[in-house]
Amino acid sequence: MNCVERSGGERNRPIIIKAGNVPAAKIYRSQYQKRLKSGRRSSYNLFRVAYYIAGKRRLEAFGNLHNAKQRAGEIARAIAHGRVSVLELTNADRESYIKAMEQLKPLQIPLHSAIEEYVAVRSHLDGEPLLSAVKQHVARRRDVIDRRVTEVVAEFLAVKQEDGLSQRYVETLRACLNRFAAAFDTSIGSVASRFIDEWLAAQKIGPRSRNNIRQCVVTLFRFARARGYLPKGQPTEAEDIAKAKDRGGEIGILTPKQLADLLEAADEEAKLYFALGAFTGLRSAELIRLEWQDVNFARGHVHVGKAKAKTATRRLVMIQPNLMQWLAPYRGRTGVLFSSEHSAIRALACAKKILGKWPSNALRHSYATYRLAQINDAARVAIEMGNSPQMLFRNYRELADEQDAAAWFSIAPASAANVVQIKRATRAHQ
Repeated sequence: MNCVERSGGERNRPIIIKAGNVPAAKIYRSQYQKRLKSGRRSSYNLFRVAYYIAGKRRLEAFGNLHNAKQRAGEIARAIAHGRVSVLELTNADRESYIKAMEQLKPLQIPLHSAIEEYVAVRSHLDGEPLLSAVKQHVARRRDVIDRRVTEVVAEFLAVKQEDGLSQRYVETLRACLNRFAAAFDTSIGSVASRFIDEWLAAQKIGPRSRNNIRQCVVTLFRFARARGYLPKGQPTEAEDIAKAKDRGGEIGILTPKQLADLLEAADEEAKLYFALGAFTGLRSAELIRLEWQDVNFARGHVHVGKAKAKTATRRLVMIQPNLMQWLAPYRGRTGVLFSSEHSAIRALACAKKILGKWPSNALRHSYATYRLAQINDAARVAIEMGNSPQMLFRNYRELADEQDAAAWFSIAPASAANVVQIKRATRAHQ
């Protein structure tokens, strides 16, 4: 801003305020007189700032030269920086702006940021005064006990262990949450949903694994809320994380011939594992937990208890006639069917050796496919498998027909009487 003042005889001429080399505003001085109550006359000065906006002349009056120059300088700077629209503010608008800037100065927040945040907050309050909502929030936070993520994870895992949940489930929680705690070395109350979402995205895992880990974190945060480590009566930050879209992978199943070859080549323990998996559809974790008391030879079903089922819901699975033949030599046995999870690992190694590529969850997927083709009753198969009918129709419908199903459920132990039956069934399928 350049100021060109007059002196001496030119004092009545305007003061020119420039924006660069271009005149932006002029200050005119006028002298007036007014009659006092005593009858005497008093003179005073009035300073007018003149400038143009969109070809129209504007005048603003001030009682002293300092204020007039200050305003003229603002006008010149606005014109120089292309912010002519601010010149249309009224005096009341300018005073409001100045007061707002003074109040924001200690917080070092730009005015536009403060307004954006205020509008965003008010949009969620449904007419409730902002200050009232803040006071309620602070009151809730005041009762929250500060706990670090590592402390909450350790406490949570200890409680789950004491609750008698399956060791496999507890180990899954431990693997997920210890990884989470290592990434968030802070108070659990300071972990925002945005940070959790970014952490999940950085894991480089598929949608199903991501959703499984997300659910572990959600369970942890709900536990923290129940213990008073997070505000009660409101959703946790973890619950704001959207689930990943899981469109599922391609379903891989075995042919009857592949299963027959596998059963013929496997050792005794792997043979039992393959037969139960192929003809009951039990999950691998459920197979490992089975005990011989769960196999009811008299009534012809396998009982998957609440503590052994993934969904914590008991169910009964029919023992197919061919499976009964595979189980017959074990009638009267007690204890667990399989020594440990190494049984599943050994069976999988055997499968890969015999067949090469082993589809994920091949036994369970195969059972669902052939069982649905066999009885065409999704609700019944869903109950047997502990799934929903919708998932069965989405994943397994029309992948096999009745002939395929007949071949699958005719595979029995290789004795002189049924070797021909198996070969005929597998040839029919091919």
